[in-house]
Amino acid sequence: MAGIVTGTSTILITTSSSQSAYIDVLKEINKYIINILLAFIMLAMGCVVTVEDFKVVLRRPIGAVIGLGCQFILMPLAAFTLAHVMRLEPAFAISMLIVGSSPGGTLSSLQTHLGNGNVCLSIVMTTISTTAALGMLPFNLWLYSRSWTESTGTSIPYSNIAIALVLIIIPVGLGMIIRWKAPKIAPVVTKIGSISGLGLIGVNTIINCLINPDLLSSPWTLWAAALLLPACGYALGYLLAFLFRQKWRERRTISFETGTQNVGLALALINVTFGESPLFLSLLTYPTIFGVIMVVGAFGLVGLCVLFDRYYTKPEGETDSAGGDDPDEEMETKGVHNPATEDL
Repeated sequence: MAGIVTGTSTILITTSSSQSAYIDVLKEINKYIINILLAFIMLAMGCVVTVEDFKVVLRRPIGAVIGLGCQFILMPLAAFTLAHVMRLEPAFAISMLIVGSSPGGTLSSLQTHLGNGNVCLSIVMTTISTTAALGMLPFNLWLYSRSWTESTGTSIPYSNIAIALVLIIIPVGLGMIIRWKAPKIAPVVTKIGSISGLGLIGVNTIINCLINPDLLSSPWTLWAAALLLPACGYALGYLLAFLFRQKWRERRTISFETGTQNVGLALALINVTFGESPLFLSLLTYPTIFGVIMVVGAFGLVGLCVLFDRYYTKPEGETDSAGGDDPDEEMETKGVHNPATEDL
């Protein structure tokens, strides 16, 4: 009998060891996939930036300034507030702060293009916010995470995060050099980067479900927080742009940039800085759920914008006798001063 029990125990131990080794392998694969795909994403981001884009935006910098305020003041505050309201576990709350403090990504520029926004502003906002994240992301984590780190004894490696961000920014500079020296190659790199962005979220979701089968049965509060954060970003971005009297294209662009975060960057930071932490799997859960909801919501919002433009606004240069003109464009065409759309 003892032999049977001993044999059974040996089988269980062997199975457990095999599962642990299997999960470790998947973790390493996931880490490499995230880092490689993120490098393509950041390279593509640099390939769409031109000096002329900056000149155009900096002539009227208010839109970019509003975007930075939304990205690094409103979004981290919204993440902090939602995490408390939903009473999320420390690991979930910290990862939500990382996502909320991350800059925009290539998906927001694609969203802006498809949703008839100001693509030039979107590209410049994404580039500036990515650079600003070097300081603002660690600062927001330090500012807001103490609600959870002090009570649980969890430490956040700020220096590792800063170093990782610097390394992540390097491909953006390389992309700008490619755009400058080899402009014909830049569009190809941009397409690869856009596909990589969607691929990163998809592959990461599949691998994380294999590593952590309980991911899909996460508490409803986590799913609600993942749904509400981008919704808050879209609403707050549009509202602030409206209050600062931006034109409708700029309002839409700032809204997209605020609500659509660079999930790949957040996942890479967690992989690099928390890879050996016992909270690692829990930290990956929120960005994974957020990424899927964000992509679906982003394209859903684009669809609503396209429908809205088709039935309620007009293409530039065309008249609409049914009264579907955009009031901002119409007043500018007629030379009438409209304080609601005046550039600041």
